[in-house]
Amino acid sequence: MCAGHRAAGAGASGTPKSFHTTDLAFAREELSRVYYPLRVDPTRRARGFDFTMRTLSVGPLTIGRLSYGAEIIKDCGDLQTAYHVNVPLTGAVASRCGDQRVVATPRTAAVFNPVGRTVLDRWEAGSEQLCLKIDRSFLEGEVVRRLERPLPAPVRFRMKLDLTRPATRSWLHAVEILAAELDAPGAFTRDELLAAELRRLIVGGLLWGQPHSYREALSEPGASPRPRTVKRVVELMHARPEEPWTVAQLAELAGVSVRSLEEGFRRYVGVPPMAYLRDCRLDQVRADLWAGSRPAVSVSEVAFRWGFGHLGRFAQAYRAKFGENPSDTLRFGEL
Repeated sequence: MCAGHRAAGAGASGTPKSFHTTDLAFAREELSRVYYPLRVDPTRRARGFDFTMRTLSVGPLTIGRLSYGAEIIKDCGDLQTAYHVNVPLTGAVASRCGDQRVVATPRTAAVFNPVGRTVLDRWEAGSEQLCLKIDRSFLEGEVVRRLERPLPAPVRFRMKLDLTRPATRSWLHAVEILAAELDAPGAFTRDELLAAELRRLIVGGLLWGQPHSYREALSEPGASPRPRTVKRVVELMHARPEEPWTVAQLAELAGVSVRSLEEGFRRYVGVPPMAYLRDCRLDQVRADLWAGSRPAVSVSEVAFRWGFGHLGRFAQAYRAKFGENPSDTLRFGEL
């Protein structure tokens, strides 16, 4: 351990990790590892540097409690791979994301989108925040699941989140349950079923409680339901995505022609059958890479397991969908 650092806990998913440092370079490195590549610098008014952080990763969610002993500025660029919410516990933090700005306080949180430069222009000395990172593919996957169609553009949240509204207070209670695990890890970090329920509650509460670009679409009564044939094929893909399905096989199982199946997917799903199947497989690959703790696990092994025979095309599709290389997902899942 280098001088100036005091750390405790392991970095495994579900296990809190904490440290305190006066070393600016070390703080930058640790923040970039847990959250995003970023720069953090004391402002001209700051005297010295002092940083404390305690974090916990539960699958696609990372919760942290962060505080700086001196006033700082933080530049994260485009987050790309995640949505993020900062909930101040004390003090104030002037923040911006793209063309939106807010001064976050214990009454007003800040929501950051993956697209748009994220900068914390002034984190007041002594201010403490809960910093919630939500994997982009997980949040957008929840929207896709509810709308039953692909998203033509990323979800774009309003940055200012009013913590005094009843709906938002309910969402904050769920975040506080997760934050409590930072100090006393319990069932929500040890039981995957409970953890999954808490993740859905937090992400679902954000989607319903905070204005965003798909909020009206989520509130609309469902369009005409998918025909039984399309539903059956979708269910088959989700149940057995690793199967070497062809459009002809799927059409035969659904009892329709290839042309009818493709038209049904175009109208009710929004993408061709093979594109939908590829997305199902990519989601399975990502889940396995996140959980990739077995010593022998490898990207190629997981890709082949879920039906990808060409690693180059697989890697390209993975980057396009998730904004990172599959090897990066595996590496972060093992931390």
